[in-house]
Amino acid sequence: MKSTKKRRPVLRFLVFLALLVAGLLTWAFQYRPGMDHVAAHRYPNPTPKQLIAPSLSATWFGTTAVLLSDGEHAVMVDPFFTRPPGFINLLTNQPIAPNQTVIKHWLDSAGIKKLDAVLVSHSHYDHAMDAGVVAKLTGAELLGSPSTAFIGLGSGLTVTQTRVIKPEQAMKYGPFTITFIRSQHAGATGGAPLGDIETPLVPPARYLDYKQGGTYVILVQHPRGSVLFHSSAGFADAELEGRKADVVFLGIALRGDLQSYLRETVDAVGATRVIPTHWDDFTLPLDQPLQPFPIGIRLNAFFDDMAVLRPKVKVQTLEVGRRVVLFPEQ
Repeated sequence: MKSTKKRRPVLRFLVFLALLVAGLLTWAFQYRPGMDHVAAHRYPNPTPKQLIAPSLSATWFGTTAVLLSDGEHAVMVDPFFTRPPGFINLLTNQPIAPNQTVIKHWLDSAGIKKLDAVLVSHSHYDHAMDAGVVAKLTGAELLGSPSTAFIGLGSGLTVTQTRVIKPEQAMKYGPFTITFIRSQHAGATGGAPLGDIETPLVPPARYLDYKQGGTYVILVQHPRGSVLFHSSAGFADAELEGRKADVVFLGIALRGDLQSYLRETVDAVGATRVIPTHWDDFTLPLDQPLQPFPIGIRLNAFFDDMAVLRPKVKVQTLEVGRRVVLFPEQ
């Protein structure tokens, strides 16, 4: 009888704790500030002259998925259209698979018929799961770590259509020069799930089967301008020493100290423009209005901090599927 009485306060505390956690999660999913900042920093629409003149354009598809095109050649970074639904499914590590119908819909809507290369920064599912299918549909070569190559092979690519990159080695694809640079993943765990994918990953596979496989910054140089893709908000000291880029697509999920992050990324390459990425809730489909991810994203704080820390750096945001001109003809 006494032991039952002793357990009651503990049980009451556990119930209270569970309700508190549930309440905090509910609040987090309902309170997602920052979209007013996104609207206020919207990248301008191209002018009719810019649309017909030679230029380098970018199209964003949520998370860190970006198409770069000069009208004749194109590359795509971290394509991710499937966006498996449900935060609980993510937490419980359910099986997922690329949705070819959804992938093809978005490729068609953007007029993407052919790509020179698909570039993958690291092999977590929200960066790499769709990459093999996109490469297969567009005839592109898939570039990334050995883990990325195994994702491609599991999606039906041939060995000749995958290329395991060598860090710091410049690769030519049409007018594009592409260089992968070793970096670090953001977050206290260093980017779990860690480790490497060591055999072809045939979908369906579970969320945690998409192991990181190492994280890279991707520098894409073109005669019209240079673009740096820093998909994860981690960094290695002096990783970009000696590099130059005009524009940085800057991942801001799980970011730590922004001052240090900017110093090692934006400042290091001398960029004057930043386009924030990896802030949207990638458990929601692309055809719904974007919302900030409810955990690990401080979207409003990012814009406020940028205004204080780097007032001379232009921060611009993109709309899903809308092409913008990065470097118009002068």
